[in-house]
Amino acid sequence: MQEDPLAIALTGGDMLILPYLIRAMVGAIAFMCGDIYAAFNEHGAMVGFQGWVPPGKLLFSTEEQRERLEDFNVRLSDKAKEYFPKAMGVDFPKAIDDCTGIENCELNAYWCNFNFVVAEYQQRGISKAMSELAYQKAKPHKWIMALATTHVRNIAIYNHLRFELMGYRNMASPFIDWPAWIYMRRT
Repeated sequence: MQEDPLAIALTGGDMLILPYLIRAMVGAIAFMCGDIYAAFNEHGAMVGFQGWVPPGKLLFSTEEQRERLEDFNVRLSDKAKEYFPKAMGVDFPKAIDDCTGIENCELNAYWCNFNFVVAEYQQRGISKAMSELAYQKAKPHKWIMALATTHVRNIAIYNHLRFELMGYRNMASPFIDWPAWIYMRRT
């Protein structure tokens, strides 16, 4: 994620604090509000994971979840402290809603916050297998699955995973503008 424009924007350009944000997000999803699907290699090392939040729940919507952000928040510059909540709490959700046509899409869809596969394990079907696990959870409930990517290289991946591109937005930030391709998959 070192070159990901969203990561640069959210950290105010200080990529040394990115692990604190990721730890807060993954911890909140895994222990409080969502589902983690993980892939391991033959030696037991994790080589990929996805983090999904089911309909009716939002990442960092509770005080307990927001407390996980403290280690990240205290490291942000004043400018980034001002940018982060507006971008992630107002501007980005509005872009998602506009593209999908779903009011409060993050709240009303099975929302994927993370999809990572270690570089040397990419193009081996790992992301597809984890997405299929999420699909199998979503299907009986007839949940819409949705996500956004901020890197052009991921467009082909999500198309291959049978997600439909719903729209694109260029999101402004004081640090770096970042692209957002919004995807949806019906079950």
